[in-house]
Amino acid sequence: MKNKRNNCWEIMRCGREPGGKNSEEKGTCPACTHKNYSGINKGQNAGRFCWAIAGTICQGEVQGTFAKKFHNCLKCPFYLEVEKEEGSFFTVTPPELVKKVTSKK
Repeated sequence: MKNKRNNCWEIMRCGREPGGKNSEEKGTCPACTHKNYSGINKGQNAGRFCWAIAGTICQGEVQGTFAKKFHNCLKCPFYLEVEKEEGSFFTVTPPELVKKVTSKK
């Protein structure tokens, strides 16, 4: 059984991880450095929660907020892989958004 969980930059090979081949030209991806989400879906920083991070690059385009980009993420091979690997423990929604929605009830 596979124990190590790959982060988005390891699978998508964008080169925007710190020290990556594209990090100087295109900037370091915020998913690589967003420490608040470290551990979600067993990822490093937001490496397995990139759909919740604004400013990631998908198919060569800088993406906006979770609400604006999530419909594209649903078709992403990496998103689908994380969903499959995590099963019933899969986290889709940013915790602060869940708190906001549930506190209104």
